[in-house]
Amino acid sequence: MTLNAAIKSPPSDHPEVSSRSTAAFICMGLLPCLGAGLFAVSPSELAPLTVTKSRPSLLFATYMYHHGEEPVELAAVLESEFPFVNKGDVPVTIGDVTTSCGCMRPQLSQKQVAPGEMGWLTVPIQTVNQSPGSHEYTLTVNYTDTSPRQTTLTIKAVFPEKMVVVQPQALYLSQRTSKPLPFKIAISDFRESPLQVTSVESTAPFVSAQVIAGTSSQIVQMSYEEGTPGFMAELRGEVAGGIPPGRHHVLVAATTDDADFPVVTIPMLVNGPAFPPGEAPLTSPSQLTLMASDHPGTRRAAKFDLVMPSAWQISHASAWPSELAVAYEDPRPFSEQEHVLAVVVRLSDLPAKGVSDGVVQLIANDGRDLVTVKVTFVRP
Repeated sequence: MTLNAAIKSPPSDHPEVSSRSTAAFICMGLLPCLGAGLFAVSPSELAPLTVTKSRPSLLFATYMYHHGEEPVELAAVLESEFPFVNKGDVPVTIGDVTTSCGCMRPQLSQKQVAPGEMGWLTVPIQTVNQSPGSHEYTLTVNYTDTSPRQTTLTIKAVFPEKMVVVQPQALYLSQRTSKPLPFKIAISDFRESPLQVTSVESTAPFVSAQVIAGTSSQIVQMSYEEGTPGFMAELRGEVAGGIPPGRHHVLVAATTDDADFPVVTIPMLVNGPAFPPGEAPLTSPSQLTLMASDHPGTRRAAKFDLVMPSAWQISHASAWPSELAVAYEDPRPFSEQEHVLAVVVRLSDLPAKGVSDGVVQLIANDGRDLVTVKVTFVRP
């Protein structure tokens, strides 16, 4: 028998086989209809649709603060404010607020927001070193209600063509020798009525600076046409040799005759020699934040602990600006080789306009050792 003969239909003289084959083909054709009928459900039997994604609880009055198409009036700080409200049924906990520019200092009215409670996020922008023209800044607010969430806010502003520029914006120096280390700072003002630098000071005894020049000169800046005339005050200074070991926060502060820029500060981070193993002091927290507000209920004090070798003796404490006061108690044991000192920093009055940072210094062991803590001022 050939292969073709083997797969031929059954012969017509076998009626029982023919009828069974016909019935099988009919059943196969009805299977889709039967399946559809088995799984058909009337609309009234369907479960109602539910929304599983909850809505954010924290709502802002605006998500973009636009200062207008015209250039803003130049001052040391440009402020934007974002009011918000908790529209949910559970408390909101606000965490970090990340920014697209280090010139922004976000300030929250509170971290915990009860249901129905209102608050605000104030965003000061330091205008020194901003380039002329249109700028866009973003902030990401991280918070938790029933789950972790993020909200993005935007600030738009146009800065005038003539600005105040400080170069460099900050100094990072390493001084581990006995030879003085020189540095330069240029404060340039391109406005029609430029400021005058009247004096300059440093918060550290081992950093000195003075005004060298204050005349019109041809200044080349990234954000200006080459050869644009402007007033430049050149500050020259040096970090003395043989400074105390460790990392030190320092501010160089230039006082001016301009009411909008009364003090221009340039932060410095100076790395001295390393401490011997196991003798480096530790501050907790490493930085402080104080509310610079004259509201009667404002808390202007903060505390940090200094863990240091038991052999250390604190000689005295100092702070800049003069509105900062420092007090500390007798040290108490912390471990077999260390003791801890509780330090309270208080803001007795509001610092000058434009001053956003301060420094606390603890001098130990007759000046051989030094601990510095940076203080950030929040202006609600």
